[in-house]
Amino acid sequence: MWVRLGSFSVKPGGAAELVKTYNELAVPKVRGCAGNHACLLLEPADGADPFVAVTIWESRAAAEAYESSGTAAEVVSLVRALFAGPPTLRSYESNSVRGLP
Repeated sequence: MWVRLGSFSVKPGGAAELVKTYNELAVPKVRGCAGNHACLLLEPADGADPFVAVTIWESRAAAEAYESSGTAAEVVSLVRALFAGPPTLRSYESNSVRGLP
């Protein structure tokens, strides 16, 4: 599996709009891509930490196909105006497939 994490701070007062837009528009776009297993938005429990967008892919190739298709850019454009600064992106390989349904 290939896991992508994007963390970002949100402009003051933008959290509710970010959550709504991400869940209603971004998640269906990502979930509709070949090889995607999950798309989650993690909201900071204390309000001070950044939000984290998590996507889980069947393989690195599937994640890279998503990126190169332009869909990743479309998804980011849905919420970019609410970012308080640039996102930080990280990728991880995981062999913990038993942790998924």
